[in-house]
Amino acid sequence: MDSKLGLALSSLALLALGTTVVACAGTPIPAPIEGEPVCADIDIGTTHATKMIGGLTYPVRLRILDGKNVMMKMILSGKRLPSDPSSHTLLPDDNAEYALEWAQCANVRAPRPATAPSKTRHAGKDTTAYDCGEAVVYKTDKLVTKKHDAASHAFSFSTPPKADCWSGEVAPAAPVVPPAPPVSAPAPVETAAPSASAPPAASAAPARK
Repeated sequence: MDSKLGLALSSLALLALGTTVVACAGTPIPAPIEGEPVCADIDIGTTHATKMIGGLTYPVRLRILDGKNVMMKMILSGKRLPSDPSSHTLLPDDNAEYALEWAQCANVRAPRPATAPSKTRHAGKDTTAYDCGEAVVYKTDKLVTKKHDAASHAFSFSTPPKADCWSGEVAPAAPVVPPAPPVSAPAPVETAAPSASAPPAASAAPARK
């Protein structure tokens, strides 16, 4: 057999094998991340408050690793409302084992204006891109997925060391001033009446002529 023809057939066989392996993996399955923290919107300002999207002060970076390959990378800063949909992953429908690398961002993420009525956290308008900085890994979990088993793709949020949400600014409470005592009228002065038993007052001396 010609060497070039043999090489071409070998390449086609490898391509067919690779296509079969990819096809066996199945369609990626979306799976929620359970137990995400809830960080409500906040008000900034004391007189004319501005509604802002708060979130975690230091967000969490999640990387899903297949060996050294990064399958997904996400920045998680919490939900605005308990009823909001959770963040979700998208991994192939296959029997596989992944590493969940949880790390906390080194940089603070400032609140963003809540300019849109949507319930999702990303509805707010970001004026600048967020830089996570040097994220510090605080936990690594193992995720084992099973083919045709969507429940095996789900996992829970891992709470970071700094789990504080942004809080709003409120006007200081006014000091409590005790009410002034009521102003009362002065008591009337009583004049004592002359006693009947008292001697009559002496009359004035007659004037000299």
